[in-house]
Amino acid sequence: LPVSATAPDRTDPLMPEDVTCIRCGLTRAGAGRVGLPGELGAQIDRSVCAECWKEWLQQQVRLINHYSLRPMVKEDREKIYALTRDFFGLPPAA
Repeated sequence: LPVSATAPDRTDPLMPEDVTCIRCGLTRAGAGRVGLPGELGAQIDRSVCAECWKEWLQQQVRLINHYSLRPMVKEDREKIYALTRDFFGLPPAA
């Protein structure tokens, strides 16, 4: 059977909503729940597109390796959160 070329169903609760991304400025599918805690996770959910989130994940691996960060260590995890905020142009944590 041929596949229909219809637009995605945005009423599906599992499908991320469209956002105007704070990094690239484009309106497209949001990153959705990214698994980060607190306000940082909420900000990304509300204002980062899936494409920029994907770019961040690739950059994050490079930064973890470059700085020898250990995400299970609180201080290193906080550094990763700070780098995440910087990548997306978000204000520093309060």
